[in-house]
Amino acid sequence: MLEGEKSLRLFRVLAIALVAIVVIRTAWLSDDALITLRSALNITHGWGPGYNATESVQAYTHPLWFLLWLWIGSWTNQWVLGVFALSVGFVCLAVGVLVWRAQSIARLIVVIAFLLLSNSFIDFTTSGLENPLAFASLALLFALLVSRADYSSGWHRPVLIGLTSAAVVLTRFDLVVLIAVPILVWLWTVRRDPRQVGLAAGAFLAPVVAWLGWTWFTYATLLPNTFAAKTNAEIPRSEFVVQGVRYLWVSFENDPITLIGLAVGIGVGLVVGPRMLRGWALGALVYVGYVVWVGGDFMGGRFLAVPFFVGLLVLAASPVKLASSPTEEKSLAPIAGAVAVVAVLLVGVSFAGIRTTAFQNPQEQRWEVDQNFNAGIVDARGSSVANERDLKSLVDNLSLAFLAPDFVPIGDGTGLNRPLRDLDKTTKNWPVSDGEFTLPSEVGVFCGFLGTIGIVTGPTTHLIDDCALTDRFLASRPFTPAEPFAWKPGHFHRGIPEGYVEAVATGDPSRLRDTADSFRLRELWEQIR
Repeated sequence: MLEGEKSLRLFRVLAIALVAIVVIRTAWLSDDALITLRSALNITHGWGPGYNATESVQAYTHPLWFLLWLWIGSWTNQWVLGVFALSVGFVCLAVGVLVWRAQSIARLIVVIAFLLLSNSFIDFTTSGLENPLAFASLALLFALLVSRADYSSGWHRPVLIGLTSAAVVLTRFDLVVLIAVPILVWLWTVRRDPRQVGLAAGAFLAPVVAWLGWTWFTYATLLPNTFAAKTNAEIPRSEFVVQGVRYLWVSFENDPITLIGLAVGIGVGLVVGPRMLRGWALGALVYVGYVVWVGGDFMGGRFLAVPFFVGLLVLAASPVKLASSPTEEKSLAPIAGAVAVVAVLLVGVSFAGIRTTAFQNPQEQRWEVDQNFNAGIVDARGSSVANERDLKSLVDNLSLAFLAPDFVPIGDGTGLNRPLRDLDKTTKNWPVSDGEFTLPSEVGVFCGFLGTIGIVTGPTTHLIDDCALTDRFLASRPFTPAEPFAWKPGHFHRGIPEGYVEAVATGDPSRLRDTADSFRLRELWEQIR
């Protein structure tokens, strides 16, 4: 049987369609994404650019993703289905680049099997977080950098490299760690052509500087508030590193295919890849080191999905031959070998008792969580789907009547149980500001479920985040754990200064008991109110 170009093209299209079906079938929305959504609803409905209507605080970590969500939501008023559509589109684009790098059906079978068996990748193809855009922008940058076409006389390639690099960085600033090495490799390659370097640098700086200028004008700061909230912590670096290692271990226990695929992609790239593929493999490896350095995340697999996908890009484009001779390339042997690899992966997953998102679509958490068991790292998709925050729940409940009001008081207690269909309705009915809002209708203190509470209580409530992700005043106060490892990644609970709740409720900083705190709060509010 010949492995012709038409057959390969058909398999590529089928692979993209298969991934798209899986993404739609397993789509879900995380609570953290609802923090971004509340900010987008506020800015489009006249309540200001922040999570809380009374303060301009950048509570999201993914500027370009925020802008895209803001665009599709304001255009269609489909804030939930809109972000699902964005996610599916970007994932299909990313997978399209991946499968077109694979130059044989055998290679295609292997990389698609890794994709579908990786819970980390499939879990975060949706979620409302920035991963789909990261996959797509990195895939496009990868294709531009590994292309062997001669563009030395044109301006298109360096400009596209600059713009795509900016898209990666504006998707999530710490992705600069991942692309730094391949970009340096490319710069070394074109070092004797200052025109290409200048064009790429200009194309990169223009959107990045424009965004930073807007954030400084709007939020009086350059970086998201989460940066200060997560770095202003008096925790020894050794504790962060230990927690980062535990993050990898939880992934290895519950999603081994991700780390196996990551290791294979990086290993192949470093050992047999040409210079650019080695650069990408090293970039992925450095990013994993960075994840360990910062202590990982509380969402299992979230920060591993992107380097895993880059590893598969490297594997798909690597010069490794799956056959020993040209004659064997035209036989069934390479495909049989690829099928055997997939069979081994499937058997291993089955014997390990791993519940795969793509094939089983689990509707509950796959592991228990506390500080000393699974390192406080949650199955984010499992916990959200258990609370009916997935597309399946939304469709299943289409015929049911809406019983709960769109918005409830903070103390109502029913908001945390809202299924995705109710949240979808609430976002569509988000009120428009009349311009006379000055003080919050209610003030509450929360950390967990901040996104959900923010949606169901409406724009006039002010929610003080004692983990400081959305509160700039608290983010400026260092977090000191009571004892070693008495903390959870991304959840550094600050003490609420005496009188702070009253100060927020009345708009009067003098309500703070400590005069120094009162002075600092007054100065801050002059910037962000």
